[in-house]
Amino acid sequence: MIFLKPLAYAGLIAKVVDCYTANVPLETRSLDEIYQAAQNEDGNLVVAWGGDAGPQGNAVRNAWKARFPNITLDLSVDLSKYHDSRIDRAWYNKNETVDIATLQTLHDFKRWKQQDRLMYYKPANFDDLYNGEKDLDGAFLPMGMYNFGNFLYDSTKLNASQVPKTYADLLNPFWKSKLVLTYPNDDDAINYLFTLIVSKYGFEWLDALAKQDVQWVRGTATPSYIMVDNHLNTTSSAAIACSAGSPQGRILSFTSAGYPAGPAPFLHSAAPLAPEQTISWAQTTAAFSSTKRPQSAKLFLSWITSGEWQHGGAGFSPLRSLDMGRVMVGNGTQSSGFRLFVGDRVGVEWWKLQFEMVIGNPLGPGPMEMFP
Repeated sequence: MIFLKPLAYAGLIAKVVDCYTANVPLETRSLDEIYQAAQNEDGNLVVAWGGDAGPQGNAVRNAWKARFPNITLDLSVDLSKYHDSRIDRAWYNKNETVDIATLQTLHDFKRWKQQDRLMYYKPANFDDLYNGEKDLDGAFLPMGMYNFGNFLYDSTKLNASQVPKTYADLLNPFWKSKLVLTYPNDDDAINYLFTLIVSKYGFEWLDALAKQDVQWVRGTATPSYIMVDNHLNTTSSAAIACSAGSPQGRILSFTSAGYPAGPAPFLHSAAPLAPEQTISWAQTTAAFSSTKRPQSAKLFLSWITSGEWQHGGAGFSPLRSLDMGRVMVGNGTQSSGFRLFVGDRVGVEWWKLQFEMVIGNPLGPGPMEMFP
């Protein structure tokens, strides 16, 4: 039998106590009442918003300004893996400035909770949020369902009947020099998507795809920018700088969710046929306990998870009552799988290097340098 030494035992108890928090009551105030209280606070509400193109933050900025004009939202878009690094560095230097983080790096939130760095809060509709995607103590919340894996294509260059039905179809010689894809070794979500495909078709699929003269790019918005360039018969310096290969003739991707910079009605989307797997995940948000604007932070968390904002989610929502797409019911998008995947950093790195060995290092500047 192994006995714990007294000090070690005391430390174990302390660790358990650190992770425990008293029951947090549900918010009972309306958005307007929280807004009224938040106007007594000074300064801008600083939000780190995960993304890879500046315009991806415009919808939130504009809606917030229209709804809560007396509170300035300082929302900056950048890759989640860079936002979290800056947030950690600021904490290390005891100079925290970010009030809210809304990121793809889901594993960060559990760690931040364990470090006692998050503000516990339960918005009024907390019970309507999917249990598997929220922290039951209220430390972090799902704010939207994001996905990759559908085929995004230029409908003026392809008929719907020509769009691939499976990822195996991409190996057809017809698709040579027509594909633009995000480096799977540069983005955890695309990494996960590729692991599902390779797990089904084997590394032979990846080796064959690499021979299709794919234009590999940094950022998940970049494929849509390149397809728009191709559609307009232009070649922007940005499209060339953050990619490997020529953008000319690129008319299909499965690593982009759409064009964030404005209307592009010629870009259509088609889901691969079952039993192919796409991916989705609950982009997660939390307020830091260091915030000097707790009421403003609560307002943001209540609003971003409210039916008022979630009604614009195209049928997919972390709210059960609004999730018309029933994203958590079927297994076609592996919703919970991504959270498990990114939590295994050893596994993430292993897959990353497998992809890198075949397609090479990500080339070019980051997408935010090209599409700020």
